[in-house]
Amino acid sequence: MIKDIILPEILNIPPKLIPFILNFNNYSYFLLEGGRASGKTQSTARLLLYIMEMRHVRICCGREIQNSIEESVKTVFLDLIEKYNLDYDIKRDNLTNKKTGSKVFFKGFRERGSVNIKGLEGIDILWIDEAQSITKTTLDIIVPTIRKKNSVIIFTMNRYTRFDAVYNFCAGRKDCLHINICYFDNPFVDEKIIHEAKISKEANINDYNHIWLGLPMTNNNEFLVTSSAIDKALNLKYEKEIQFNQGAVMSVDLSASGGDMCVAKLFIKENQNIWLEKETISWQEADTDITKGKIINLFGMWEAKVLIIDADGLGYPIWVSIQKVINSAIAFKGASKAITKYALNARADGYLAFAKYLENGYLKLTDKNTARQLEYLKKIYKPNGLIAIQDKKEIRKLHAQSPDYADCAMMAIYAINFMSKNFIQTAQSECIIESEFEPFE
Repeated sequence: MIKDIILPEILNIPPKLIPFILNFNNYSYFLLEGGRASGKTQSTARLLLYIMEMRHVRICCGREIQNSIEESVKTVFLDLIEKYNLDYDIKRDNLTNKKTGSKVFFKGFRERGSVNIKGLEGIDILWIDEAQSITKTTLDIIVPTIRKKNSVIIFTMNRYTRFDAVYNFCAGRKDCLHINICYFDNPFVDEKIIHEAKISKEANINDYNHIWLGLPMTNNNEFLVTSSAIDKALNLKYEKEIQFNQGAVMSVDLSASGGDMCVAKLFIKENQNIWLEKETISWQEADTDITKGKIINLFGMWEAKVLIIDADGLGYPIWVSIQKVINSAIAFKGASKAITKYALNARADGYLAFAKYLENGYLKLTDKNTARQLEYLKKIYKPNGLIAIQDKKEIRKLHAQSPDYADCAMMAIYAINFMSKNFIQTAQSECIIESEFEPFE
């Protein structure tokens, strides 16, 4: 029985996590997920320090983005080293056990827009804390890098969405031990934490469920769209009607910074009511001439009728160049004046229309990246009653990436929903769009 096992004091961890210790040599992956104060981070640090005392290992503690060493789990290690009087050589970005030579270092995977795997070769243990921020792109690069015999990857997280990249990677794997744990499973949690959890539960049950129980963010008035509407769009069944297949809209969201992706999508009209997210392509490219060429090539290959392209900031000169070749190109400027009376700007117009299309069953989504990003987008109610969409910089800070896929899909819906003859006349007069094309009827 687990309760009868006697462990060293440094391995005083919640009983629910004891299988993490007992089965450490039996799995390649460990997913410890749940809410705040559950002991996930503390327990992982304790186990790793114990292993470093017993044998020589090389450990990396990583995050998607680590702007400073203070954002790492280094402090957790230092507190335990002091508490148990362990003998370590302590440096700014690494700790070395003087007895065994074991080393742990701290790393941000994404640097200047690219995934940096330098130093990960030969790692025995990779611990990714705050793993809910790890993108699928990063995961796809890092996992094959950790290939040393008997190497282990540990994920600790409180996931944001049901479509979380790490959660989906681990789900159902026989070589992954998955433990869900919350604060009430942790006998070491103090009364102050229990009191805070109680206040949170009384104040906002949705916040409590996410913060303290570790459940994905759910449907409440803050979010743009419900998870049920997203599920409806992903699983939508419909009859295709040949006469409607000439409607084809291509949208492009351009990279605003090094960490963002350029994303292109094709939506086609399948019947009188339904639009299908037919194609999605993403890329990272610093050379704007290459991006321009790719866009023009895709537009021709996909036989799109309309191209709507992000023309904010660095995107504007690309659009200026492209519209000389594609006269149906629309410049989308998210901060420009809204068409509807309840939206703050064009970006809000687009996303609110997107939400209605999803809720009404007018969209068939096929891209999981789009679905994942849609699930955490929030509406912001301004004092004047207008609705804005959560700022992209804030989203990037919270989720380690901009909502590139969702923005790209939103622009396509913006074109589909607002491209009537009356709208074009109004929009061109207000410099919201700049194009010469035959609109949808």
